[in-house]
Amino acid sequence: GIDPSDDNRRETAQVLAGRAWINTKVETLQGRMLGQYQNGLGQSWQDAHPMRFFDNGNVSFPWLSDGMWFLTQMKRWGLLASDPDYLAVARQINRIDIYKQAASAVGQVALPASEMRSSTFIDGKVWDGSDPAAYAASFAIKR
Repeated sequence: GIDPSDDNRRETAQVLAGRAWINTKVETLQGRMLGQYQNGLGQSWQDAHPMRFFDNGNVSFPWLSDGMWFLTQMKRWGLLASDPDYLAVARQINRIDIYKQAASAVGQVALPASEMRSSTFIDGKVWDGSDPAAYAASFAIKR
């Protein structure tokens, strides 16, 4: 797998950077895959959470909270006229039942204890899915 070692990440960056895939400089990908970031303003840091591809199933898990977050953004920007039943819609779209079947068939894929997760975004806002309507309405910039 890609995620278990830095050597695997370096090799993957080499392959993906090639003309057949992304056609970019290896350094462009390799740093991100190793958790090395630069903001273009002279600041650099080592992030404890580098770009991941599998991470024991965590990368592709269809979190209900993520589906709900996308719906809040649709509401925020006027693509939804009213607040839907965020959780019900997320359940219809993010088919966790199908994911669990596939994970079971493949084996060695850990399932999270919860179908929801919390995220803190770059603006400091915390999203946890507990009140999506209030979250969607909370932005000063919206349509």
